[in-house]
Amino acid sequence: MKRFFFTSVLCLLTLIVASFNVQAQNEFVDLGLSVTWATCNVGANSPEENGEYYTFDKALTLENNGERLPTKEEFQELIDNCTWLWREEGVHGYMATSKKNGNSIFLPATGKRAEGFDGPKVFFGGSIGYFWSSSVYNDEKAYFLWFGEIIGTDYYDRIEERPVRLVQYVKK
Repeated sequence: MKRFFFTSVLCLLTLIVASFNVQAQNEFVDLGLSVTWATCNVGANSPEENGEYYTFDKALTLENNGERLPTKEEFQELIDNCTWLWREEGVHGYMATSKKNGNSIFLPATGKRAEGFDGPKVFFGGSIGYFWSSSVYNDEKAYFLWFGEIIGTDYYDRIEERPVRLVQYVKK
């Protein structure tokens, strides 16, 4: 009986510690905007990692506990209220630094995943970044943030796979 109790407590503690580790991966930065931005893409352990790639519909299932995909308008707010510095050394991507408070986030040039001749393949990795928004264009297309030489939003087929950077509403 003691062994069963000890094993049960140990399993419970392991689950609690594991849940804290998952929570720790989702840290958010206040850029002085309407939402706070995650420091990493979903599925990444550091800002430089691409994380996982999702179709639009699958990306929408990641929203929970106040964490959600940014809207097209929130991406535009990020574009308009940050200075964007391209990083050439190490992992390529943009450092977006808030013009309001000086805080920053790094967005890696993730590329996008689509079907190639020999199966799914990441295209444009290291040169272009793509991130799904929650905003719908029509029944087949949705908006996303993209960057290369310029930074903007556009729309494309929902079945294409892109990384996700989550946001949270600013707590007042």
